[in-house]
This record gives sequence, C-alpha cells and structure tokens, in this order.
Amino acid sequence: MQAAVLAHGVAESQAFIDANERSALVAMLTFLELNGYRVQAPDADLAGWILSFSTGTTPQQLAPLVRDALQALR
Repeated sequence: MQAAVLAHGVAESQAFIDANERSALVAMLTFLELNGYRVQAPDADLAGWILSFSTGTTPQQLAPLVRDALQALR
C-alpha cells in the first residue's frame, strides 16, 4: 500500500514539467527494492498501472495488483 501511495503522489502531483509518471514508477520500484521486493510484471502492465491514475485509479485499487506481482529478494 505504501508503494502505491508513493506512486500516486508522485504521478498526480505534477511536480515536473514532464516525466511525472515515469518518475512515479521508478520511485515505486526503488521503494520496493529497498524494502526487499521486486515487481515481476511485464513493462506494459507497469505502465498501465501508473497511467491508470489519470483515469481515477486510487492507491487502494493499485495495491493488490502490485502485491500480487511482488517477489521477495534473496
């Protein structure tokens, strides 16, 4: 849930002139790796998750998708 909230905050804040969604994705993936997880999902799914914020997807809706794609790092 924390990773989804982070991604949503970065994507929706529009803090940058360009690349807000890409920054959101990198922030989410980096946060998860720092906490011992890797997301195993196709790039198209990752992009779709982040872009879905612009159509109203909430962090609560994204969190289960992310959770299902997590793999613990060894």
